[in-house]
Amino acid sequence: MKHVFLDADDTLWENEIYYREAKRRFALLLSSYAQEEKVMEIFNGFQEENIPVFGYGAKTCMTGFTDTAADLCGGNIPGTIYSSIKEICRDLFWHEVKIIDGVTDTLEALSGRFSLVVATKGDMMEQERKFRESGLEKYFSGFEVMQDKDERNYSALARKYGLSPSGIVMAGNSVRSDIVPVVSVGGTAIHVPHELVWEHEAMDMPQSDRVIEVQSIRDLVTILCS
Repeated sequence: MKHVFLDADDTLWENEIYYREAKRRFALLLSSYAQEEKVMEIFNGFQEENIPVFGYGAKTCMTGFTDTAADLCGGNIPGTIYSSIKEICRDLFWHEVKIIDGVTDTLEALSGRFSLVVATKGDMMEQERKFRESGLEKYFSGFEVMQDKDERNYSALARKYGLSPSGIVMAGNSVRSDIVPVVSVGGTAIHVPHELVWEHEAMDMPQSDRVIEVQSIRDLVTILCS
């Protein structure tokens, strides 16, 4: 084992907390049109339609907010609401990069023994900004932003790094993105849980001897170096 791939959002740094805050602010903005539950129901529907077209990230979230506002406002979004949506999504794009507890010590221990590669998905500009501001660049030999985390893209990732798909070792918090497709191509997936899970990423854990579940990212040192 030479390369170890690690997810970024909610594995290396916090992400979901900022999206939940943006959604809270958006629902409050439209509270005179519908209750929060209804606003989020409409938004989630548009979000699932938009992701296959626009991908992941703050820009796609803004598209979903705009679609939702247009739906609830009868097709004409008041200028003040549109300006507020832009402000919410601007804050989301530029949110603080907060490193998850234990990440730095873990990377320090692993980087001397393995070639570490960030394997994330989403908007390239957004993810590059977070990676650059994280202060973690020195621990990684590669940084990959995939359009989506599926079997095809993981197989392409393996080829790029001179591996067979079964040689992939991937650690991340999302069962849908970091575990299921990796196991499907024959790789080894390490589930590093996070207390917050985006609804889009929710999925049952597959039953496989190629899945390793840990309590925190610190456990990677024991798992990988033993």
